[in-house]
Amino acid sequence: MTGGADAVIRRWDTQTGEPIGALPFDTANDPLAAYGNDPGARVYRACIACHTLHPDEGNRAGPTLHGIFGRRIASLPGYNFSEALKRLNIVWTPETVAKLFEVGPARYTPGTKMPEQHIGATDRDALIAFLKKATQ
Repeated sequence: MTGGADAVIRRWDTQTGEPIGALPFDTANDPLAAYGNDPGARVYRACIACHTLHPDEGNRAGPTLHGIFGRRIASLPGYNFSEALKRLNIVWTPETVAKLFEVGPARYTPGTKMPEQHIGATDRDALIAFLKKATQ
């Protein structure tokens, strides 16, 4: 199965690689449903597989983003960060999060497990605005 920002789960035949149908995302349990059509929430949907927004949701493949702004990189208790990230001198601000997606995680945060991705300026701005309100 694969999923994306369009809120559709796609199923594939593992033997042939052929699609076998799509299912709409269960919006009743959608943690972003409360944000409606917020453009930043739409951008964030690609992050939801690895990151949560609230402390009671815990960590996933990546750490929770709750309280990210003002937090030093690799300092969240309870998450196993790489030694490379622990050596970086980055404090997460709107500017540093934007830079992460402008230049890409591998270049900005060497040693990260985060998949390489770049986000255009308009979507970066929307994502930052969303994270400011959703991660407090």
